[in-house]
Amino acid sequence: MLVRAYVAPDEFTAITIREMLISVNINAMIRRFETSWLDGLAKMMKGGWGEVLVNEQDLEEAKTSIDEFLQSTTSNNSDSSPE
Repeated sequence: MLVRAYVAPDEFTAITIREMLISVNINAMIRRFETSWLDGLAKMMKGGWGEVLVNEQDLEEAKTSIDEFLQSTTSNNSDSSPE
């Protein structure tokens, strides 16, 4: 059974998280909330663009991997200061 591992704010983030999970051997897929005829409504109601889904037995490992990935990307952004 597939379960939600992450709610993505946009398509780019969803794809990035999915590909990162696949790179650590966790099968993942994206379910998009948006539809063209409800421009932006689903994002407001569901709190994001879409969700990254994983197998239930991979959920804890996926959440750990996502947290580590997001922490590493935010710390890399704060480490680089413009000169």
